Amino acid sequence: MTGAVACDVSVVVPVYGGEATVAELAHGLAAALEGRDWELLFVCDRPRDASWAQVQALAAENPRVRALLFRRNYGQHPALLCGIRLARGRTVVTMDEDLQHNPADLPALIDLCEAEGALVYGVSAELHHGGFRNLSTRLLKRFLAGYLGVDFGRNMSAFRAFPTQAREAFADYRSAMVAIDVLLSWSALPVRALACAHAPRRAGTSGYTLSKLMKLMGDVVLGFSVAPLRLATWAGLAAMFGAFALSGYVLLTWLLHGSAVPGFAFLGLAVTLLGGVQLLALGLLGEYLGRLYGSTLGRPQYLVAERTWREPHLP
Repeated sequence: MTGAVACDVSVVVPVYGGEATVAELAHGLAAALEGRDWELLFVCDRPRDASWAQVQALAAENPRVRALLFRRNYGQHPALLCGIRLARGRTVVTMDEDLQHNPADLPALIDLCEAEGALVYGVSAELHHGGFRNLSTRLLKRFLAGYLGVDFGRNMSAFRAFPTQAREAFADYRSAMVAIDVLLSWSALPVRALACAHAPRRAGTSGYTLSKLMKLMGDVVLGFSVAPLRLATWAGLAAMFGAFALSGYVLLTWLLHGSAVPGFAFLGLAVTLLGGVQLLALGLLGEYLGRLYGSTLGRPQYLVAERTWREPHLP
């Protein structure tokens, strides 16, 4: 379900641990967008703190602010997808809750998006996440650029602006695996990068644990690409040519020395290698079949428990 266009700009913010920052973010955003018709949509992904109470209070004091609460924690990207579908502005902006993205950069990001009808990323030369988070973010960007053909992969960030009609490219997307940047790539919009500052977190810690980061990377790798299957195919071909070469070596040894190649270790290594390739291929096929089966079950991408506005139907 998508909202009708009713303002110039919709800012979508997923919330998980923003109790100490959402009020300052809302006030900074109001100052940055003064003179524009805007709305702020907080999507609370079952926060770990009192963020929901904070955004409810903000929505009560400012009609431009809307907020909803998920029934459970679904993750950042499903929260973004929900907010994008509900956005009523002609331009949609997504940003984090933790003030690492500066609201003062919003006008420049929006102006470039509107001037060129483009998907615009606010990028920074230096990221202020933790060391592991920085490494995993760079690896994910490289994968998107190299394997999924998302040419702008290395410029991606959670600070984005794009025309609302871009969501038409994934209006019918129903899989529980969600990667917003992959979905936006389907819109075929031109992509631009705008240099923006990236500040250290004001409070709290990132909600991306090692397990969540691995799950996100697994969803991107297996949910939007057949690259792993191609890799298994090439591994199988390499093993087959290796077997031919090994056969030639054994035959040559027999012809020259009158005996086969001795050694249990050599035989065990060859069997282990071939068995590993086969199990890898079977495991990948199982993952794809499992995800395909999961998609046929019709599991919801998210469920809404509460919201701060009245409409006939929930998203």
